[in-house]
Amino acid sequence: MNNLDFDNVKLEQLKKESDLPKAVEGQVEETWLVNYNDETIGVGLFLPDSDKCVMAIIGNSDDDKVVLGSYGTSDDHAKLISHALEISFQGYLRSVRGDTVLGDPPIDEMLDE
Repeated sequence: MNNLDFDNVKLEQLKKESDLPKAVEGQVEETWLVNYNDETIGVGLFLPDSDKCVMAIIGNSDDDKVVLGSYGTSDDHAKLISHALEISFQGYLRSVRGDTVLGDPPIDEMLDE
């Protein structure tokens, strides 16, 4: 997956893998881990009961992430949804990509004990 050019991935190519908990209160949209060619590459936003991804953040890190699509609702709601998707992407980086698990001390600290 390290050789994947995220700039060439299209929103319609993303498939649902597993759903994630709501990141913000009042969110009706569904957030899912998304796959591209059977590899998990980020998180996506789906309307309820839909298989069409409307917005996604994909990448291996914060430095190479790509935001696909947009969610055109009221400005406040769009900001809320973007924030929720970013929270989910951070969880993806730490839990799926394996950077760290939220709340865990750095490995250096664990080895010093």
